[in-house]
Amino acid sequence: MKNKFSVFILFLVICASTNFSAFAAGNPSDCNIQAAYANPDVFHFVVMGDRNGGEENGVFGQVISKVNMMCPAFVVSVGDNIPGYNKDANEVNRMWDTYDLLVKNLKVPFLKVPGNHDVTYDVMAEVYKKRFGKTYHHAIYKNVLFLFLASDDPSAEIDPNIAKELSKEKKALKEKALRDGITPEGLAKLSEYKEKNSNAHGGKISDAQFEYFKKVLEDNKNVRWTFVLMHKPLWKQKNPPENWVKLEKMLTQRSYTVIAGHEHINSYTLRKNRDYIVTATSGGGRAPDLLPGVYHHILWVTMDSNGPVIANLMADGMREKTDIRPFKSISTADSNSIDITDLNSINRADIKKLIDKY
Repeated sequence: MKNKFSVFILFLVICASTNFSAFAAGNPSDCNIQAAYANPDVFHFVVMGDRNGGEENGVFGQVISKVNMMCPAFVVSVGDNIPGYNKDANEVNRMWDTYDLLVKNLKVPFLKVPGNHDVTYDVMAEVYKKRFGKTYHHAIYKNVLFLFLASDDPSAEIDPNIAKELSKEKKALKEKALRDGITPEGLAKLSEYKEKNSNAHGGKISDAQFEYFKKVLEDNKNVRWTFVLMHKPLWKQKNPPENWVKLEKMLTQRSYTVIAGHEHINSYTLRKNRDYIVTATSGGGRAPDLLPGVYHHILWVTMDSNGPVIANLMADGMREKTDIRPFKSISTADSNSIDITDLNSINRADIKKLIDKY
């Protein structure tokens, strides 16, 4: 029996040696091996989500450190870069100074769109323009067009009376959640409040911005792909801005992808047979963890000859080579299967936290 086993092992060794020798002697191209970088048009870039809206200190800096290990061609942010909501120009500049110190650690170019936290008031918009130029712009890289929209254009300020009424409703919702827990009535009222709040703080595209991007699209009809980056997901508004509707109609004549932020919950929509993605956060405050799509992450985008390939990478899944940790068993609760209409799946604290996001 021992001899038969030895013969069998020898047979395997000979087969393995023969196969390896045949491969080594042949042309590697016969094995359909081709490096991705053989194509000069292939490149990678990173999309980072909101840093603010209740920032979790330290996360944004850690994400930048991890992105440096990945060596993308560049990084883009979907806005809400500073805490904002301040009418003191000196304080707003101090916020941007803090932000710039973090971004300075990035080893590749960093591009961004302004979020509502960045340009809420006229004074904040002026600070933004003085520091970074126009709030909307475009770029072309390897014949790929990038449109950087300002979804809060002009000012995001709303009528004080409407703001006061919304604040009152928000307070009542939180008090009800803490008193009664989650009820069908409470969830219905939360849905109504979200819609009112979204409409009141809805995105805007000025005529000047529309004319700018209309010309950009007309002048760049032969690019191989178009990426549209904005902060607020304008297509999700009940009454989207007219200028966005017109821009979107122009986009349907080409291959494109739309990426936004603002909601702090990662979501995906196939719309007009195109990818529409809302990122979660790269440091911003998070909604209840029980909700699907709540995490700190980045999008790793590979642009090749067939179009973009988009990978969703968790921030805590990216580690340095020396950061070796024990494997932890995954919870049996699958967050993707949680039904948020199940009144037992979210407790009072979670619903209060959810209301605070709006």
